[in-house]
Amino acid sequence: MSEKSLKDLIEERFETDSLQLPVFNPVALELQKLNQSDTVSMNQIADLIMKDQSLVSHLLRLANSSFYGGLKQVETVSAAVVRLGMNRVTSLAMLASLLLVNKAHVKAVSACLPALWSRTFVCATGGRWLAEQTGYKSLAEEAFLAGLLHDIGELFLLKVLERLAVDRSHPLPLTESLVGEILDAMHQEMGYRLMVKWELPGSYARIARDHHAREFDENDTLLVITRLLDIVCHKLGIGQTADPDIVLAATPEAQALGLKEIKLAQLEILLEDAVAEANELS
Repeated sequence: MSEKSLKDLIEERFETDSLQLPVFNPVALELQKLNQSDTVSMNQIADLIMKDQSLVSHLLRLANSSFYGGLKQVETVSAAVVRLGMNRVTSLAMLASLLLVNKAHVKAVSACLPALWSRTFVCATGGRWLAEQTGYKSLAEEAFLAGLLHDIGELFLLKVLERLAVDRSHPLPLTESLVGEILDAMHQEMGYRLMVKWELPGSYARIARDHHAREFDENDTLLVITRLLDIVCHKLGIGQTADPDIVLAATPEAQALGLKEIKLAQLEILLEDAVAEANELS
């Protein structure tokens, strides 16, 4: 099967299945849209989450993890909303929804999921920290979501490829190298188009599209934060091959955020700790 025909099959699945594929829990997506309303209440947020008990259990695990929990465990969604606030609980619900789909039955696909989960968790966690440390505390939850969503095109493609691999009429033989090629070639565009189709804020769509672009808007703080986190992940080998020779302070992203070597070293330590937490949660 040629690469072109495989792309055509993926396009067909995007047009027909992009709202049904298990990429994001529908409750989590509805929650994100509801949270954009100026009149939403804590009770509305809690009631919506309670519609899906599997989402509830994963959300409470995250809310009580070492990165997000307090001294006392939260045992209900309402308690989590009160302690963490609506914005953070909404963000954690989106993250929890990714935990729900972090599995596959096709070897070439399942082999990619642990790395994608680690990178997603690390970039979300690091995004919030970077926003707070660089004078953009008001953007902390948006930076969390930007890190969480920027590689969503990869997850979508993995779910499509899994379905194609088990299609009884035309089963697709998959190898890890073929999967890697498809992800590299298509995940940015697919991520962008998914955001548009899901009617999520345009800032997240642009980040999905431009987080690897050669040229980028250095005034787009969320994009710059996400790009820097991707670079740190590359340096440390989080979800990809490590390149320890990367000099973070010399990157345009670090310079745009005004980050010096000490703060960048702190970021590296935080992300390494986040990897351990991601592994424990998965």
